[in-house]
Amino acid sequence: MTDVRQARAIETRNRLLAATVEALVEVGYAGTTTQEVCRRTGASRGKLLHHFPTRSTLLIAALDEVLTQRVAAFVVAHDGQPRSVQALIREMWQHWKGPAYYAWLELAVAARTDANLREPLRVTMRQFDNQVRAAFRTLVPVGVPEAFQDVAPMLLFATLNGLAVDRIYSEEANIEPSLQALTMLAEFARNSEVSHG
Repeated sequence: MTDVRQARAIETRNRLLAATVEALVEVGYAGTTTQEVCRRTGASRGKLLHHFPTRSTLLIAALDEVLTQRVAAFVVAHDGQPRSVQALIREMWQHWKGPAYYAWLELAVAARTDANLREPLRVTMRQFDNQVRAAFRTLVPVGVPEAFQDVAPMLLFATLNGLAVDRIYSEEANIEPSLQALTMLAEFARNSEVSHG
């Protein structure tokens, strides 16, 4: 009986987290209230509060879940095999078109003025950065210098974040030249290191 209860609790928690991410993407931070999440899942407010005592804990848990899944899925999809620079950048860009990015963006902007959200978001993002660095080491393109391997994913993420914001008000065709330039710069840095190494 306890196992059944635990399974139900896990299922409820997962539904609440999934609904929170969906709401962040569809109605934004302001619209992602606990009432909205309850409406989407059919869960009672009491049940939601049992799992997540505050709105902030719900939002951060949802973001943590989706980011962790994104890194794990990316590594599994590539069987831990190193990628070419161009392939890695193109494949990563596809992930910036999904719900994880927009959920993060909503919370990142909100955290600027919401002190209750800011510190938990910092903690979550530090954990995510560590997961990204670990994943990058398994998928690092051949020839990327070791000293650059820790900073490379963060630089790449910062650039892709900026391009994804541009995509909100610009067309994909306008972003393509920037993606090509990013690939060329990455290739240049790798080749320069190889020739001097």
